[in-house]
Amino acid sequence: MNLSIVLLGVVKITALILGGIVSLMAYRAYNRTRIAGLQFFAIGLAVITLGTFLVGVFHHIGGASTIIGMTLESVIISIGFVVMIYGLNQT
Repeated sequence: MNLSIVLLGVVKITALILGGIVSLMAYRAYNRTRIAGLQFFAIGLAVITLGTFLVGVFHHIGGASTIIGMTLESVIISIGFVVMIYGLNQT
């Protein structure tokens, strides 16, 4: 197995864990404060975190081309940011 693929896997899993922690923290903050913006922030961040991880899996295991993977990842990130912006405008 190529070292760069292993390194990419480690980085993707690390980002998944850290993004999950931040999403969970934002959701817990929403539960404490009931500020609707925090709920959407947590959802948007979770979409970005999980989406980029799944695109990496789709690309490397599913065999999708780099262009398709990068396009899909950009779409998912954009969707997550839209949800976050919507939530921040709710406050």
